[in-house]
Amino acid sequence: MSTSRNSRRPSRPPSLRALALAGLIAAGCLTAGCDDGKMAPGGTGGAVGAGGAGGAGIAATATSVAILSSDYASTSVSLYTPRSGALSDGCAKSGVTSATLTQPLSGNVVLPTQAQTGGALVLLDGTTSVLTFVDPATCAATAQLSVATGFKANPHDVVTLSSTKAYVTRYETNATPTADPADFDEGDDLLIVNPTLLTVAGRIPLAAYATPGLDGTPTQARPDRALLAGGLVYVTLNSISPGFDAIGAGRVAIVDPTSDTVVGVIDLPNQKDCSGLTYLAATKKLYVACGGAYTDANEVAESALVEVDLSGPAPVVGRVVQAAALGSGTDTLNLFYAAVLGDTAFVGTLGAYPATGFAGTPDAFYAVSLTTGTATKLASGDAGNLGSAFVDSATNRVFLPDAFAKAPLVHVFDVSGAAPAELPGFEPNPSTHLPPRSVAGL
Repeated sequence: MSTSRNSRRPSRPPSLRALALAGLIAAGCLTAGCDDGKMAPGGTGGAVGAGGAGGAGIAATATSVAILSSDYASTSVSLYTPRSGALSDGCAKSGVTSATLTQPLSGNVVLPTQAQTGGALVLLDGTTSVLTFVDPATCAATAQLSVATGFKANPHDVVTLSSTKAYVTRYETNATPTADPADFDEGDDLLIVNPTLLTVAGRIPLAAYATPGLDGTPTQARPDRALLAGGLVYVTLNSISPGFDAIGAGRVAIVDPTSDTVVGVIDLPNQKDCSGLTYLAATKKLYVACGGAYTDANEVAESALVEVDLSGPAPVVGRVVQAAALGSGTDTLNLFYAAVLGDTAFVGTLGAYPATGFAGTPDAFYAVSLTTGTATKLASGDAGNLGSAFVDSATNRVFLPDAFAKAPLVHVFDVSGAAPAELPGFEPNPSTHLPPRSVAGL
């Protein structure tokens, strides 16, 4: 779950979807204009402390995962190795400063969609618009880079292409950019940065690729999640208006990193508010999670996990897992992640908060056969508690964060057999007991 992602939802009907509450909490900071960090590109900034016993990290391997825990006021990121069960609690966390890293992590931090080239752990802070680079072997914060360029950019993802080039999705638009294109202060773009020199090198504008709302209302592209697949970068565009009162049809922008240009789009006209991504290299299939437009009466009908075949000369939309086919059929998908292994998709539905009180419709988590459409419920939790799951193909395990305050836990499922089997879970942040929100690979 991403607080920066949800902060775009300032209000909802009385029956709030799960996770929207997190947005309301985060929006209290974001709409009030929290400190922007005022850090020049390439300057030093915030702080992350070495966590865990002795401050040791975990050597990054194909089976290491990062687990982000947060109460939206502070953040802790732990590292876990599935094969050994080794846990580095609080490898990176809020409230720690040093002489060289002076910008602390806020409570509004997200993990990248994809493991980064070079193995670094990169944390994106939506409040300060700062990227923090952490060595997972030592839990030492090695550098920070502001992508604000004069405004609150709200970065949502990073794709590291090489040691000298990375793309950062900037969700916000600068209302008062300068006339100078060389200061890269427009926003609503992919910012091109050098992660070694910690400099900003350019930008790829995406505003022109936004889709309009139902009544033709203009929207901002709002580039969200991104990944590298087959030499191209795929970026989900939320297409939401500045006032968050209109949402356009789903779209994924395709960017060629050799030319830094948009070379195509994948339109998902029946879905809206598309965010989470994953890619299976073995089958050349891209999967996109869409939550539906909370502004529309048919929100659930617009929510689905969509398969896109990238094996041919042009992308082809394939199989679809509709939110309406799961559970009661009245809850949308958790749009913040896409998790697929072979022909099985692991998807969550978002419960609902009632108008009063704390009891409500629970979140749910399913394994869905992409061949037959059969859905098997694996877990449920209070509304807003089940976060962004991750599939570790190396160990055939699925990790699902559960933010239940009285017993924060990461559920673990063995999916190597004919049917998923739940294994003993674990608390990822036993030192401070922050609730886990998302899991990502290293």
